[in-house]
Amino acid sequence: MIGEVLRAARTAALRVASPLEAVLRLASGRRRLPPLWLRRHTGSVSAFESAARETAAFLDRLDLLKDARLVLDVGCGAGAMVEDFRRRLPADGRYVGFDVHAASIRWCRRRWAADPRLSFEIAAIASPYGATFRRGGGAPVESYRFPVDDGTADLVLAKSVFTHLTAGDARHYLAETRRALRPGRPAVVTAFLYEAGAPGVETLFPHPAGDGMRVKWRARPTAAVAWEKARFLAMVEAAGLRLQWHSEGYYPGRDRLTAQDILLLGH
Repeated sequence: MIGEVLRAARTAALRVASPLEAVLRLASGRRRLPPLWLRRHTGSVSAFESAARETAAFLDRLDLLKDARLVLDVGCGAGAMVEDFRRRLPADGRYVGFDVHAASIRWCRRRWAADPRLSFEIAAIASPYGATFRRGGGAPVESYRFPVDDGTADLVLAKSVFTHLTAGDARHYLAETRRALRPGRPAVVTAFLYEAGAPGVETLFPHPAGDGMRVKWRARPTAAVAWEKARFLAMVEAAGLRLQWHSEGYYPGRDRLTAQDILLLGH
């Protein structure tokens, strides 16, 4: 209860500060960003731009957008990656982003309304990050179908999505990734993965939650989820996907490309 009040107060403060921050950005010649409160919804405000740059650099380094005509951005939030994809997609390319957070999707629709290549979908499913859930509604996650046809996506990006899913939801999202992905094309997934018994895991993610999951906060389990590596890779395989490349993240204290593991998946 106290946590909910504090989060509501933080959001209210960021709403108040957002217009001034937008004016300051405009005056200094920096590009337009979502308002502060929407950026905070997807993580640290200070990391909004840098995280997108790092992801874009990674996609370029592995040349994952070569000949890509349809990009599916799973959990796109307030569109951190949209400008990067806009610059890289061909004139007849297509970007589809979806998220459970309706306010973020509405902002994206207004911001990029002039580009017919871009579309944004609200996933009205039972997620604690969606308004329908807070009102006691929302369709079951397992009934949700990613908003692209079978085998049409040249790249599926799921950045900081599996860090907020339960095991059942994660299995469904992996199966939908497999369904959406064009054969021979990649999916990029990030997650907190750990080896059983690795040092520091029980400190950072102290609560076991079954199915190889550990969570940071028992009261808000999907706020931060870590997966035992072997269990997560077994789910990947069960979905009909295979691991093609892996950049290890936090555990057990090794050098890392980012804080999360990055997995390159394919059929």
